[in-house]
Amino acid sequence: MIACLRNTGLILVSLLCPILIHGQQQELTGIGSDPNHRLGSIPTFFNKEHVKGSPYLTDGWLRGNAELADGRQLPEPGKVGYFNFDKMTGRLYRTDGISKIWNYPSDSVRSFTLGDSNAVLSFVKDALISRTHFLQVMVRSEKGYTVYREWITKLIRSEFRDAGYYTTGQRFDEYVDVFNYYIVYPGHRKCRRLDLKVRAIYKALPGERSRLDSFFSEKSGSVDLNTFVLLMQYINEKRND
Repeated sequence: MIACLRNTGLILVSLLCPILIHGQQQELTGIGSDPNHRLGSIPTFFNKEHVKGSPYLTDGWLRGNAELADGRQLPEPGKVGYFNFDKMTGRLYRTDGISKIWNYPSDSVRSFTLGDSNAVLSFVKDALISRTHFLQVMVRSEKGYTVYREWITKLIRSEFRDAGYYTTGQRFDEYVDVFNYYIVYPGHRKCRRLDLKVRAIYKALPGERSRLDSFFSEKSGSVDLNTFVLLMQYINEKRND
């Protein structure tokens, strides 16, 4: 539709005709000459895979119990409790196993225990370490050493890139768990964070050198979590002899 303005007024003339867009058939020149728009910067699309891991402690519900900050116990007497725990937000979830789900923010829960036929996991707060974050109890002793594990879960976003002749990154988002370990000393007046390494353990327990020597003489030099738990249980037992 072409509009022509004349002194006598506006005349609209409708023309049906092929339209040629200049430049459509021109040859491209100067390919890649712009340093800000190189060929490699053209986005490549790919199908992202399903996310790995989970922000929750388990994929399903676990039997358990909890103590709320106001002293109430969950589940109520005569009922079975099913729970799960969001490691990223510190929120505890509960269901009746039928249709209802409740959630409790971190500041409304004092402690909780979850388990199945294979393991039982207990979580508490310890003011020496944190008044807000839950810690998994690995070793507990009234007179000896107490050991906690702190769960830190992070979401690692996919950074996959396909440049045609090579690829980098992973195709999926992933929830990754990182752990911190703490020792609370007898008397419950001080604590220490440590790595699970022989040298770090000797440094954290200078008064237990003879027991450490005895324990590690029967173990390999590496220290995994299970070995560390056995070590601290061994030291607590010897302290009680």
